[in-house]
Amino acid sequence: MPRKPAKRNDEAPLEGLRTVLKSQAVTLSPGINQISNPPPADPHLEYYFIPMQFMKQYQAYNRPGKPLKNLKLINYDKPAISLSFFYKHKYSIERQVIHGDVVQHIKNYRDELLNRSLMEQLSVAQLKELKQTDELLRRVREEPDAYQACFSNYHHKYYYWYCTYRYFDDLASLKTTTSSEHLLKHTERVGHEVHERLNIIFIDPEYINESVPHDHKLIDRELKNYPIHLRQGITTLYLREL
Repeated sequence: MPRKPAKRNDEAPLEGLRTVLKSQAVTLSPGINQISNPPPADPHLEYYFIPMQFMKQYQAYNRPGKPLKNLKLINYDKPAISLSFFYKHKYSIERQVIHGDVVQHIKNYRDELLNRSLMEQLSVAQLKELKQTDELLRRVREEPDAYQACFSNYHHKYYYWYCTYRYFDDLASLKTTTSSEHLLKHTERVGHEVHERLNIIFIDPEYINESVPHDHKLIDRELKNYPIHLRQGITTLYLREL
C-alpha cells in the first residue's frame, strides 16, 4: 500500500502564537523581494514570513517525524533566501504492490457494494458493477499474474499550495540547496467547526535575493494505461490486463 505520511495528533496553542507571529512577521512582495507567485488571499490558507532571528523561539514546535496537527514549520533551520509558490496536485503512486493488498482492496470495494445493496436498491449500473467486481476478485485470486496493478490517490484531486525555498547549505561557501513543502490549510467538515492550521516560513532578510527554480511532475499519462479503477477510501487501485 502507499506509504502514509506521519499522523498529526498533537496541537499547538494557535491563539497565543498568532499574537507573537503578527508582531514578528514581515511582508514580502514580488519585484521588491525575491518571491514569486505568492498565493492570493484565501480564507483557508494562513502563513507568516518570520525573520530568522526569531527562529529559535519556535524550536519546541519543530518535531521531525512527529508533526503537529495545526502548525507546520516549513523550513526550520533553513531560512529562505528566495521563495516561490505554486499550486500543485499532491499525490502518491505505489508501483511495487503486494498481491494480498490488491485482493483486499478489491474485496473491500466489493463488500461496500454488497452492504449498500442491503440498505438500498442498487441501480442497474451498480448491479453490473457488483457482478464485474465479484468476477474480478475471483480471477485476481486465482490468477495472481493476470493483471498489473498499482495504487494511487492521483484522481482523488488533493491540491495544495507548495512553497519552494532556497537556503544556504553552507554559508561559508555560499552553497545553496532548494527544497519544497506543501502548506497546511484550514479544514471544514459538514456539521463541524473549522480546524485552523498555520504555516511559518522563515526567511533570511539579508540574502533574500536569489532566484529559485522549481519542477512539476505529472503521472496522468501513466495512469491512463490502466483501464480498471477501483476507488477505496483515500486510495485507488489501477489494473490492466497483461
